[in-house]
Amino acid sequence: MKVPYGSKLAWYRLPDVSLADIVKRAVQEKVTGYIRVTTEKEDLVDFYIFLSRGNVVGGYSESGKEQVFGDASYNSAFYPFDKGLVDLRSLEESVVSLLMGNYPEMTVSTSAIPDIPEKESIPEDTRYLVIANMKIPQGDLLDFRLAVHVTDFWELLDDLEQRALTGYFRVFAEEDEAPRDGCVFFSGGKAVGALYESATELKYGDEALFKILFIFSLEKGIIDFHELKSLYLKTVLKYSALALSGTPQEVFHRIEEEELEAITKVRSYFGISEGDQIISTHVRELAALEILLRTLKDREIEGYLVLSSHRGAGIMIVQGGLPRAAFYQSGDTDLQAGKALEAFMDQIQEETNVKIFALPREEVEKALDRKEASIKDSDSVSEAIVHELGEDLFIEIREAHRFKAEFEKRRKRVIE
Repeated sequence: MKVPYGSKLAWYRLPDVSLADIVKRAVQEKVTGYIRVTTEKEDLVDFYIFLSRGNVVGGYSESGKEQVFGDASYNSAFYPFDKGLVDLRSLEESVVSLLMGNYPEMTVSTSAIPDIPEKESIPEDTRYLVIANMKIPQGDLLDFRLAVHVTDFWELLDDLEQRALTGYFRVFAEEDEAPRDGCVFFSGGKAVGALYESATELKYGDEALFKILFIFSLEKGIIDFHELKSLYLKTVLKYSALALSGTPQEVFHRIEEEELEAITKVRSYFGISEGDQIISTHVRELAALEILLRTLKDREIEGYLVLSSHRGAGIMIVQGGLPRAAFYQSGDTDLQAGKALEAFMDQIQEETNVKIFALPREEVEKALDRKEASIKDSDSVSEAIVHELGEDLFIEIREAHRFKAEFEKRRKRVIE
């Protein structure tokens, strides 16, 4: 819709002068013309309020997405916007009549100024938690808490949905002097966002939710609950990285599907069957993986070990309990032998799913025909990495991970 330019009567800034005062002034001065308000909502919006001899007769607004007419546009113009520009312009009465005749849908049912909602703001003395480099309003701390080892994650989600919680639960646990801290945010009982922090990682959204589920498998940890006003929750969730891509069930189903697909791809590289699963667990850091492999060596397992996450998966072929070949795939990247072991080392700096499968001896021997993936006979992954990459590089990799962990700790202390 094209609006004639008209003659300029006055110019204002929001919120220095309220739109309600501008309309009242135009009515008192019996203006014939229009008030144009240019402001920003999700997009730039122009609101037009048409007047005839001091009476509000029409409303119209347009943005890049839509056009709105009549009462809906008129009432929306009075929203307490943070900033905006207002023009008061005069038109000939015949021009206003022509516009209203051509666009009768602009007609408003009343010229009364609508009730103006007060703009909510977060008080300056609000207390915050700092988790994963984000400030989270503490809100109202509920007078109960739970221990993770006696709490089922999925039952807790069901309970909070029934309670229609708007706020979040915070779960904190520490294992092997490694703290883990995470929040799941709820709106009306529906899980809508998550964040997670440990000594070595920061995760948001779907990945954070996956990490938080792991915390519930630990022996020591506490869950507390915080109610938030809707405004406070909106302030947190304006960071889109926190948002979940679906319900928690949908998120985990998608992650499991991605992991299963990744495992199938790496298994097809060696041309082996699934085999018989004998161990399923989580590990973090090389020492935990070494302990697991020591079990394989003691039992002289024939088969393979698979490390997986939604980012990719890797397989280590084990013969007589010793690592003999390795392959890792992430997206379009394929790594064999030493490079695959290096990728394993990077991945297990985070909690990683590990499964071990037994295979018939002949399948193991068939897998070892992939000479490009072969690694030297070694009693441990550490020794295999040293053989493949050299001791100096192995030490550099360890030091790099240690430096990263210390850097994250220092950064956290500075933020707090």
